[in-house]
Amino acid sequence: ATFIETAPVKRITPAAKNVGTVTLKLEGKIHGEWASLLEQECFRLVHQQKQVRLDFSGVSYVDPEGIQVVRNLLNGHIQIINCPRFIVELLDRGGQP
Repeated sequence: ATFIETAPVKRITPAAKNVGTVTLKLEGKIHGEWASLLEQECFRLVHQQKQVRLDFSGVSYVDPEGIQVVRNLLNGHIQIINCPRFIVELLDRGGQP
């Protein structure tokens, strides 16, 4: 599934698939309802018994709601790859500056 919008997340693209893993390449900003759409897509894939990798290399901003959604997603079936350092730090602090 690909979602396109100009201001928030510009794109969520399945970048790579193999038998049990799907990589979603995220581009743009993760905030508001787009964080919820990301969460729904991840849960849909996990329900299909997929291991989900979120490629954050194209993410430029994550608001506090987006940070909370991403933190809730991190479990045995979902992982982040290529995450910019400032987003790693926000995740570690729970979105607090």
